[in-house]
Amino acid sequence: MTESSSILLDGRRDCQEAAKTLILGSVGRVYIITQRLESELYNDVEIYDHLSHLATTNRHTDIRIITHDTRVAANQGHYLIQLAQRLPTFAQIRATVTQEHRNFRESWLIADDSAYMRIRNPERFEGYYEIDNKLECRSYYDNFMDMWEACDQDQNTRRLSL
Repeated sequence: MTESSSILLDGRRDCQEAAKTLILGSVGRVYIITQRLESELYNDVEIYDHLSHLATTNRHTDIRIITHDTRVAANQGHYLIQLAQRLPTFAQIRATVTQEHRNFRESWLIADDSAYMRIRNPERFEGYYEIDNKLECRSYYDNFMDMWEACDQDQNTRRLSL
């Protein structure tokens, strides 16, 4: 792309393809805000393999996920939960705790410093993404980090050691 332009997402398939494109194109940072770790978007072996590879070959890899509810995903054996349990230094999942954050009804994916996806209506999978917009991506990153600091470690995805 030579200039920054939003690509509209209309439906589950568009969102799946966009999420996969952004994550598989990432080289170190992936940040996600999600309602329930939507399996339709993120429970994918290629995504898991790519993020695992990043974490094991790049010590600067940073994968952070903020979610409202992981109970269903944890019971289904979601790949991102497995990743966070296997490589907790590089991949972490936190849960929203403040009412303001629990009322946040969008889903975001931020990949590296310039690519992002914003699903404004997660129930209908409607939103947009951009592959090259560092200024907008920085704004999403700053908002993500503010929310991250107010979240707690997700209890449903902790690895239990016996």
